[in-house]
Amino acid sequence: VAPSRGLGDVYKRQVIKSKTEYEDVVVKILNYVISEQNLSYSEFPECTPEEYNEIFYQCVKDELIGGYSAVGRTADGIPHVQKTGTSFVTFKGFSLMDSIAQARALEIAKSAEKKSIAAKFRANISIIISISAFVATLLINVDKIVHNIRMIISYLSSL
Repeated sequence: VAPSRGLGDVYKRQVIKSKTEYEDVVVKILNYVISEQNLSYSEFPECTPEEYNEIFYQCVKDELIGGYSAVGRTADGIPHVQKTGTSFVTFKGFSLMDSIAQARALEIAKSAEKKSIAAKFRANISIIISISAFVATLLINVDKIVHNIRMIISYLSSL
């Protein structure tokens, strides 16, 4: 039996599995508030409606968003938020957004540094291989080199 139209949206949604995914939803909620867009779980396909409600409730409870009141939970444990005025992102919300952005920039920098170190290592290996090949060539041809040096010395002595 196919699910009803309303439940179909729920089945298409993913479950938040990591801190990064959670932070992405928080930042997206805060950006929606900043841009004065209507908040609705339908705009957040990256999470289930339950996850959206929980994260939104937590944003209000942690005072990342103003203009709402975290009333509490229903008997079923569902978080309940009530709009009390014009919604806005608090200084604490902006600070959180900034710290998430800084942490991600640091992760990118660390990744780039690792790639840089790996590239330097590969370059050093190439230099070592080149030097080894040069030394091997010298060793293979040492008798010819010695013979040519003797010929040059002999020629110079005859002058």
